[in-house]
Amino acid sequence: MTPEIRAFEFALGLYSVLIGLAIADIAGSVHRLARRKEAVRWDPLALFAAGYALLISIGMWFDLWGVRNFTATRHFFFYICMIAILFLVFLIAAASLPDDPERDSDLRRFYLGNRRYFWLLVALFQLGYLWFGIYFVGGQLDHLDPVQAAEFALQMSVLFIVPIGLAGTPSRSAHYLGLAVLYAVNAWHYAPYAII
Repeated sequence: MTPEIRAFEFALGLYSVLIGLAIADIAGSVHRLARRKEAVRWDPLALFAAGYALLISIGMWFDLWGVRNFTATRHFFFYICMIAILFLVFLIAAASLPDDPERDSDLRRFYLGNRRYFWLLVALFQLGYLWFGIYFVGGQLDHLDPVQAAEFALQMSVLFIVPIGLAGTPSRSAHYLGLAVLYAVNAWHYAPYAII
């Protein structure tokens, strides 16, 4: 095993903990809600948003594999920035569903009252993700053809602009549409990814 792989595995430890906590928080919230299913007023929009938080968490896990050969990810200040963005992933997951289903058993009301906080966290995450994307793709920009560069710019723009719009509007139709767009863009983004 090369020293670089060992260093990546060491660095991955704390990254893994934060991603695992995010996924565990969503799973725990779903479990608590399911245990009180008779008292809970379910709302598909809240569940789709929680699913999107889960998708962000899993996507970050895949992204970490893609940066395993970048030694910068193991330098202290860069490592702190990576921890900060993963901390945002945890906050997004924690904000996606209520912590106390006895107090917040109406998911529709919970989502409406929580949407601004949730979507601003997502927008802040996407801003950080864009910064990291530019950093990691930056060395390859001269190798991207104009179509690939336009795709990258479009993806990153949509993933930032849509959450900002959702934070600002209470329209449920807009939220369903926005979530559909975010799911589609993420599917497009992650479709070619593989851990090999």
